[in-house]
This record gives sequence, structure tokens and C-alpha cells, in this order.
Amino acid sequence: MKIPEYFKKKANLSTEAERIVRTAFTREEFPKGHFLFKRDEICKHIYFIEQGFARVYYFSDSGREITADFFSENSFVTAIDSFYQHKPSNVYCELTEDSVVYSISYSEFETLFDKHHEIAKFGFHVLFNMAKEMTEYIINLKFQTAEDKYNALLTKNPTILQKVSLGHIASYLGITQETLSRLRSGK
Repeated sequence: MKIPEYFKKKANLSTEAERIVRTAFTREEFPKGHFLFKRDEICKHIYFIEQGFARVYYFSDSGREITADFFSENSFVTAIDSFYQHKPSNVYCELTEDSVVYSISYSEFETLFDKHHEIAKFGFHVLFNMAKEMTEYIINLKFQTAEDKYNALLTKNPTILQKVSLGHIASYLGITQETLSRLRSGK
């Protein structure tokens, strides 16, 4: 879904607001393996994935790669602390397949919100939804069984097994690849 259609479906924007959104975001195509943002760099954009899939990850103190989240089509992604506070990011965002992505810079995002109340209201909805999903992930990580976490992930992203490695999925779920293999085989 293209970003103007996404906004229209989710926010009931006026024709003028739709036109403004259409011109404010930049459409780009990137290959698998491209980084939307990297650790130690300031994330200057918020991204909307029209087509493709992305993985956000970081490295633990021991150097182990940890997948923090996945973002599928019709998702917004950014390094929130870096984007808003203009400080270096602590995470990487890598595309796991060829992708079509819309982006908007922080300054354009802020101008859009300052000038257009209905777009700002929708932007609040998007950011609130991102925070809600992160909160749910943290709660699930602490209180769900490995099997429950795996099933929830498959419900949220039914094609994830075709889009990322099992190692990335295990890392995201906070389990070993062996445990993931047992869950997948139903043992």
C-alpha cells in the first residue's frame, strides 16, 4: 500500500492533506541488505515500508547480535530516540529483502505537524502505535512462554519464516535456535 492510501485508510485525511503527504515523503527502492540506519549514526528519517521487510537489531555487551523487532509492509520504522533527540542510534535497521520505502526527514516531519493539525493527529497515532507494540513486546518477553511468543509472532507476521533467518527469529524471541526448532516441529 502506498503511503497516501495508508494515510487515507487510517486517518480519513482531506484531499489537501493527502496531497501534502504525497509530496512530503520520498519514495526509494533499496536492495536486500541495505541499512536504513546504523548504530552510532543519527537517524534523520522516519520510514514507511510499502513493500519489503526490515529487521532492527543491536549487539549485547558480550558482542551477541540481538534482534529487537521486525517491520513488515505498511509499517513505520525509525530509531525513535535518535530521530527525536538527534543523538546517535543504538541500533541497526537492515532490509531483509528488496524493499520500497518512503521516508521523511525530522525537519520535514516537524514542519508537516506544525502546519497541518489533521496530519499531526495521525502522526501521534502512528507513534503511539509504535510505543504500544514495543510495550506489548516487552510484556510478552517477560511473561509469555516460548511457544506463546512464537505463535504470537507467526500471527503478527505469517510469512516471517520466508523473510528472515531462524537465528534472527530465535534472537527476537529470546530463545535458542534449538528451542525454536523444537517449537517448529511441535515437540
